[in-house]
Amino acid sequence: MINLNVNLNKLNDTSIDILAFGAHPDDVECAAGGVVLSTTASGGKVVIADLSRGEMGTFGDPVSRKQEAELASKILGLQDRIQLDMGDGNIENSQKNRLEIIRLIRRYRPKIILANAINDRHPDHQKASDLVSQASFLSGLKKVETIDDGILQKPWRSKAVYHYIQDYFIEPNIVVDISAFYKQKMSAIKTYQTQFISAVDQQANGTISLLKQIESTNCIFGRAINVRYAEGFTTERYVGTTNLLELL
Repeated sequence: MINLNVNLNKLNDTSIDILAFGAHPDDVECAAGGVVLSTTASGGKVVIADLSRGEMGTFGDPVSRKQEAELASKILGLQDRIQLDMGDGNIENSQKNRLEIIRLIRRYRPKIILANAINDRHPDHQKASDLVSQASFLSGLKKVETIDDGILQKPWRSKAVYHYIQDYFIEPNIVVDISAFYKQKMSAIKTYQTQFISAVDQQANGTISLLKQIESTNCIFGRAINVRYAEGFTTERYVGTTNLLELL
């Protein structure tokens, strides 16, 4: 496990706001970077955990992708970033991996957990989605024991698990206005030059770039709530409120 140490501010004893998991470096930036930015801009605490180093990607390597993740993390204003090594292209919903996820959830005690899409083109995405979802539930069970830094951790269950939407179009349950943070989001994504700049130049095959797809998807989700750009999420349970006006 590699701690990227993107922010030297030490976490206090209170829970963070969002713990966002991605199967690969850049997953969170592409699909939920706007929500991350809107949270940190208002003083919220966000941590990203990459489940793999992205070592199987056609372009780049673990060293370059780690450097890119560090640059993106600074733009996003993260409290911390963790990079695990569960195997790019071979992420498994195993007991070992579930315990690793539980350890992180109990360490950071997030109010909300973000996870990969429930169904997507890359097989790692759905596997990571299922892994994080199950670990999030098990994290609240007292008899599931985990040790972190030599200390027995206390159970923790977040208020909600939301799955962001990636390559495949999935009808969202929630859309979040990110218009004010869209440019910063794209700046964070473009730090991954091996994936979104060099890769495009090397392919040069006339296909629509992923950057254009991200923009189009954010526009489609934004149109649904009459804003320019939005990100979409699916939920695992009902969204509750005491006031319908709060949902406007």
